Amino acid sequence: HWLIAAIFIGQFVLGVVMVRVSSQRTAFELIQLHKSFGFLLLGLVILRIAWRLGNAVPALPRSVGPLERRVAPLVHFALYVFQLALPLSGWALVSV
Repeated sequence: HWLIAAIFIGQFVLGVVMVRVSSQRTAFELIQLHKSFGFLLLGLVILRIAWRLGNAVPALPRSVGPLERRVAPLVHFALYVFQLALPLSGWALVSV
């Protein structure tokens, strides 16, 4: 869970740095590193989704309100969609 979050943040930082580097060689190496971490991230997210589908979801505490109970599954679904969409869109961009 936290490894995926750390890689996402690292990918954002790496993406900002790689387009601002003046050396073409260094920029190329950073781009390759960015792509490698993107594929790693995609694999980890797929494993995370598989784990989520294969295991029961823990019950929410009683202190959680009715609105939060309805919204929580939607937010989780949106987070998984975004976690898949970002690496897949990057892959699509470098493949075109």
